[in-house]
Amino acid sequence: MLMKKLNYFLVILFLFLAFSFSSCEKVINVDLPEGESQLVVDGFITCYFDSAALKSGIENQVIKLRKTSAYFNNEQAPPAIGATVKVTDALKRTFDFKDDNNDGDYEYSAPFTFPFTNPPMGFPGNFYQLDISYNGEEFTAQAYMDLVPIIDSLKFAFQEQVIQGPDTLKAGYAIDQILTKYDGTLQPTKDVMGEGTCYWFKTFKNDKFYNKPGQMNLAYDAAFGPGSNGVAFIPPIVFSLSPERCNIDDKIRIECWSVGLPAFYFLNLARAQMTNEGLFATPPTNVPTNIVNKNKDSKVKAVGWFGAASVSRITQIVK
Repeated sequence: MLMKKLNYFLVILFLFLAFSFSSCEKVINVDLPEGESQLVVDGFITCYFDSAALKSGIENQVIKLRKTSAYFNNEQAPPAIGATVKVTDALKRTFDFKDDNNDGDYEYSAPFTFPFTNPPMGFPGNFYQLDISYNGEEFTAQAYMDLVPIIDSLKFAFQEQVIQGPDTLKAGYAIDQILTKYDGTLQPTKDVMGEGTCYWFKTFKNDKFYNKPGQMNLAYDAAFGPGSNGVAFIPPIVFSLSPERCNIDDKIRIECWSVGLPAFYFLNLARAQMTNEGLFATPPTNVPTNIVNKNKDSKVKAVGWFGAASVSRITQIVK
């Protein structure tokens, strides 16, 4: 009898607590001031190393300009139209970027031949200065293009299904090695000699780009920091090239972007802010930019990043 009363009491207590907690919920509408819209710069001067780039005979470069919008605005950032965009390199050549479609994507396109009689715009060892004129303000940024290791092939291995907490990785194929020809033989791809060469590895499966913030695969030399110069990329970087398992006949494309040390730190900080959530999240902070207003007395600022990257690209079918 006593046990029955105790169970009845516990049920009543549970219902009371559940009602109490639910009644504490309250919707709060936050009215945030929008502030001044800022110019957003997103652009990398690139040089691709693969047969597709050589066969195309056209060098395409794009610098995207957008404007910041309100924090709770879920629409795409509006384009920054009417800007003048120029890039000057170490050879004193000036390249004009045009926004012919009025969509904020400023493009430069020019034919090139191989072997090169004249250097194309993008090549390793070149230095670039970006100059933007927009709404009466002048902005500038600089970038240097590093070397990149050439990836010649990918090696896949079959993996059994793995359960990781709430997530399940189905059985399938994953990239086991990235390989480069050294002395005529295929060996694991190595970091380019020289301290502080940094990379952004991008993975595409059947032309789908794995672009979630947590899937950003960044490397400092062959690992995640100093001390791994000139050696093969460590397994965590290689294994991260397969965010999902693959099936036979899937088309996999891997791009290795040699982005440089300053861009590495920028991307690291950006990734940290985009994945900053959960119980132990820290207060959000502004990510630094290399876009500078030429007028030091102006209060108008810009955000984003201008960089240069040599890119090794390999496409392979899973067999």
